[in-house]
Amino acid sequence: VEPTGLLGAIDKARASAAADLTIAPLAKPAEKRAQLAAATRKRMAGNKILMSGVADMRDAGINATPGQMMSMALETIHQGLSFTRSFAFLRNRRDGRYAARLGLGEGSKAMLPNLVFDDAYEPNVFHAALGSDRVIFIENAHDAKFAAKLPGWWKGTLSEARCFVVIPLCAHGQPAGFIYGEWDDSFPQVVLSQTEFSLLNDLRGLVVRTVEKRHQAEAVATRV
Repeated sequence: VEPTGLLGAIDKARASAAADLTIAPLAKPAEKRAQLAAATRKRMAGNKILMSGVADMRDAGINATPGQMMSMALETIHQGLSFTRSFAFLRNRRDGRYAARLGLGEGSKAMLPNLVFDDAYEPNVFHAALGSDRVIFIENAHDAKFAAKLPGWWKGTLSEARCFVVIPLCAHGQPAGFIYGEWDDSFPQVVLSQTEFSLLNDLRGLVVRTVEKRHQAEAVATRV
């Protein structure tokens, strides 16, 4: 290749690279830093809401009913984690099913009648959370490899969610219900911190304690 031809090829390559960057520009460092800072501030504010909510629940725990504690827990995590929608599910042993009783977020009230499923075990993420009594965070619910772990009732009602959290509520080793919260595609990538997992465990522990007290009181009343 002649030197003049080589130089011409280099110039063309530079022009092509510049055109590619115009079509798909790199993230602007200043803009990216600003977005990251805003997200960090929001998460810090959200953690304060979670901590304050847990403290309020702890103060109310002696006299609050399970329903009141569930409502406080749902509102706390909905605001603290900036969920798009969140729901509180309760288990009805007589009917053998779980049903959403409370909902927060746009359109949540209208969705409640459709958020019902059998309590018989199925190999999906919800029964996995209830069976293990552990908080489960799903980072990408749209991952094709994960589709088999999502039940039909979720796919028919909540499939707009990009990621979600399942917070099981197990009293005396038996599932009594759970709290569900989700984020849609309008939110940036979500990754829960250890602090947030710890606060969620504190919160669910307070709800479960109230449920267990109710069960104990009912058992005593039955024996009398």
